[in-house]
Amino acid sequence: MRIHKLIPVLALLLVLALTTMPTIKHSLMAIEPGTVSAHEAAKDKVKTQPGTRKPIAAETKAETACDLYLDAAEVERRAKEEQSGKITSTGRVPISFKDVALPLAGGIDHAVAGVGTRNSGQGVIRLRGVPPGAQLVSALLVWGEITNQPTSYSIGFGSVYTSQATFTGNVYGTTQEPCWNPDGQYAGYITNVTSAITPGINGDYLVKGLRSAVTDNRCPWMDTGCVDPSIDLVMSEGASLIVFFTAECIPLNAQVYVHLGPQMFNGTHTVTHSTLPPIAPGLFTVKHSRIGGDGQVSFMSGSIGLVISPSCGLHASPETSDERTWIINSLGNSIQIKGDGSTRNRDSDWNGYDGEPMNKLWDSHSDVIFDSNLAGNGGLNYTVKYQSQGDCIVWAAHILGVR
Repeated sequence: MRIHKLIPVLALLLVLALTTMPTIKHSLMAIEPGTVSAHEAAKDKVKTQPGTRKPIAAETKAETACDLYLDAAEVERRAKEEQSGKITSTGRVPISFKDVALPLAGGIDHAVAGVGTRNSGQGVIRLRGVPPGAQLVSALLVWGEITNQPTSYSIGFGSVYTSQATFTGNVYGTTQEPCWNPDGQYAGYITNVTSAITPGINGDYLVKGLRSAVTDNRCPWMDTGCVDPSIDLVMSEGASLIVFFTAECIPLNAQVYVHLGPQMFNGTHTVTHSTLPPIAPGLFTVKHSRIGGDGQVSFMSGSIGLVISPSCGLHASPETSDERTWIINSLGNSIQIKGDGSTRNRDSDWNGYDGEPMNKLWDSHSDVIFDSNLAGNGGLNYTVKYQSQGDCIVWAAHILGVR
């Protein structure tokens, strides 16, 4: 969502044009899908479903229980149970350890990578950063879409160098759609793809068959003088691969917590995640991953006559894309890890860079923080705080690793 300011010079030119050419009508601003203007305009064209919110930036808060906890002891315990034939409940996370070789080489860590899939329904995920010699524990694929009919369905996934296997994704949650089409909602999907991960774990993985009304890879926004954008449902957002692995270099007491959304926000949003078993005291390294949809940096950058039109570039708009992220521990100690004001990284978590070079509305970011204030005290919870300037965003999953 982008809220654009009128440019005084253009307003003056419009007045002059209307004075000399009263029969010609212009709009100061083309309506850009994904903006407040688009959302309001859509209400005139499409019947609004009951309960559809007006996209006014507001402060929101949430609390979540832990969807998955892992450490070396927990993985070994569950692996022994599964390998002996016992069926264990996995909740919203379809994870399995029945093929894990025991004993583990070390502690547990995770890696994340993603790809934007708007107007394509497919893309290549380039997973990097898993250390040599690491042993795969399990792997998950999560993806999101804007739809009026969330439903389980099958997709293809696997190495780009082999035939992709078929996996069925189930809906793990829904939330308000991020200001594209008020007839839809955001739906998050998840499936276990452990069997498709290649030796070495790092690699290029193709995901295909995600539901998308448009598959010609057009720009999500108006492309000046070219094809109009589409807000037809289903609108694919993106997909991310999450791998859990063990290696000798990872301490045995390392801990990993997974919390699933999804949650739409367009103002200040804080979500407090419970951490049970508790975060152990004395662990000073924090690795935090955030996956989500509909961030972008593009802004209006073209014109036709007196009509200002957006294009599909990566021109930043600090007034509206100035998103910021904080991590807060159970004692209230806070560190701003992303956005203006951060001493660590002034870039946004929500820039759509999983779709580079075109900005395609999906992000997977991980930050490693060496700070005793965050994990050193241990604790029963931690908080992620986002600040959006009105841009409609959905966080899909948070993963906390401490060691």
